[in-house]
Amino acid sequence: MARLLSWPAGIRWNRMKPLSGPESVGAADNTSIGNVTQTVASPFGARYMQFSFPPMRGAKARRARGLVTSLHKGANAVRVSICDWDGMTFAEAGMSVSHAQRTGGMSWSNGMPWSNGENWRVTKPNVPVASAAAVDASIVSLADQFWGHGLGMGDWIGFFPFHFGMYEITEVIDEGQYRVWPPLRKAIATADFATLYPVMAMRLLSSNLPDADRGPAYLEGLTISLFEVFDYDARDYFSD
Repeated sequence: MARLLSWPAGIRWNRMKPLSGPESVGAADNTSIGNVTQTVASPFGARYMQFSFPPMRGAKARRARGLVTSLHKGANAVRVSICDWDGMTFAEAGMSVSHAQRTGGMSWSNGMPWSNGENWRVTKPNVPVASAAAVDASIVSLADQFWGHGLGMGDWIGFFPFHFGMYEITEVIDEGQYRVWPPLRKAIATADFATLYPVMAMRLLSSNLPDADRGPAYLEGLTISLFEVFDYDARDYFSD
């Protein structure tokens, strides 16, 4: 059975490009006299994204090439945690965080860091799900906590625990009620939480190998194109 890998620590992309989006369905017999084609939303469509990386050398270069090899040209998948560079600020998300806390993290309540000398990394809060929704639903409802009623068109969210999927708000229906794309990859319940740090399971397209050159000083021009693995497929076929 295929494996689901963890993303190597310290390997961060500096460019991200979506290569797919919502699908529509249209047909020639739906064309009007005025030559207007009627299209309707399709439940199909998956995320296909291209990630580009800065020049790397040493340990980072080894981890990057190890990731490419481990993906085995699409046979395996990897967890991809998406950082929205245009996402909400801490203040917009309902938190008051100082510059020192953002850059240096926060210690335990006794003022001590972890045993490795590192602090907790400050992250934006999670929001409870207000109403259950079935798999393939396109409307979600969030509680009135932190940013739960403050989302707008274009915001990205995910859910947890045990949920692979990144969803974009396409319409604010009512306070805390949103239409999302893609439809839910997994049902959500009131015991679940929404997060501003969505995680997807993704694999290489078998026809698309990563592009990179190892120059005299750096591994340069590394670009990886990854295709979304749906939540249920990740559990059925990528569980080793």
